[in-house]
Amino acid sequence: MKQLKGTALYCGIGVSLKEMEEHLKMASELGINAVFTSLQLPEANKDEVLRDFRPMADIAHHYGMLVDADLSTRSARMFGIDPKNFKEIKSFGVDIARLDGGYTDEETVNAINNDVGIIIDLNASSITEKKLEIYTKLGANTEQVRFCHNYHPMRYTGLSVNDAKKQHKLIHDYGFRVSGFIPSLNHQRIGCSIGLPTLERHRFMDPHCSIQECYLLGFDDIFFGDDLASKEELTFLATLEPYVTEFRMKKTLDCDVNQWLDGRVMKGMGYGDNLDPIPIVRSAFINAESVYKPWEGFNDGIVAERKRGDVSVCKKELLRYAGEIQIAKCDLPKDEYIGKIGEIIPEDLPLLEIFNPKIGQKFKISIVE
Repeated sequence: MKQLKGTALYCGIGVSLKEMEEHLKMASELGINAVFTSLQLPEANKDEVLRDFRPMADIAHHYGMLVDADLSTRSARMFGIDPKNFKEIKSFGVDIARLDGGYTDEETVNAINNDVGIIIDLNASSITEKKLEIYTKLGANTEQVRFCHNYHPMRYTGLSVNDAKKQHKLIHDYGFRVSGFIPSLNHQRIGCSIGLPTLERHRFMDPHCSIQECYLLGFDDIFFGDDLASKEELTFLATLEPYVTEFRMKKTLDCDVNQWLDGRVMKGMGYGDNLDPIPIVRSAFINAESVYKPWEGFNDGIVAERKRGDVSVCKKELLRYAGEIQIAKCDLPKDEYIGKIGEIIPEDLPLLEIFNPKIGQKFKISIVE
């Protein structure tokens, strides 16, 4: 299954069809390939949903985007749809149906085995191994299943990092994809002024950071929970790489480090798991020149106490380590052989909590003004 990078739109809550079309056009041009929506918002105007949903879906399809809709047996019936008839659901404009209540195990498997090509999203937050075994024994077509977390409109109700890791291991062990939601800081859905994240820690986090944390935690597909995310936010989602974490850095000395470092992919170094955290992210270059052919100015770094997020370079006195890049994960004392060259911007500092150099995760540093 292809990776989904999705925006969100909701009918019946005061957003015009014209606004939706403009948003979908912009999103598709940026590389967004799906739109999440819901057929069970209690605050939505039913008549407006009936009027706008299918035209919105047609516009999304025109721009090559899949429509992922949250529905239950009750909400489907409210719009005159037989919840067990997936031909009807597809004709309503739905490509991916996120089943959210009312379906028995047998009905869920029948939904998964539908013959009209609708992908079924099941709840990633609550799925258990017992349920997965039941679906497997009942003959579910695993090619038509994804797992999607909830989003959480109420503060302190979102998942923790450990919750996500536990669920993702279970889902990935069975060979399935998992998706979730990040909030928009640009626009919140009506009635949801504190965003719609899957993880509680993402509620007010810069999307450049929350997107990459999702990837580091094993999310395969990402949607904005809030509707009408900004062009900048959608650009982050469209362009950030799933397997290369990008730290944005401001230089702290006037030297020509840009061409040598800006955007170069590096591999984190370390051993073992993350139970015994190391205080630095260390680099091993995996493209362009070897670390043994370092930047000519590696001795220009400023020797000083390092703060969390400081980016430094090993000086020539360290011989084979000369030119190695280090990012401090905590405050560190001065080292005469380590010179500071920049600082990770505050918005990206939370990534240092999740990034694990011990398992060889890749990263790059982009220099910003």
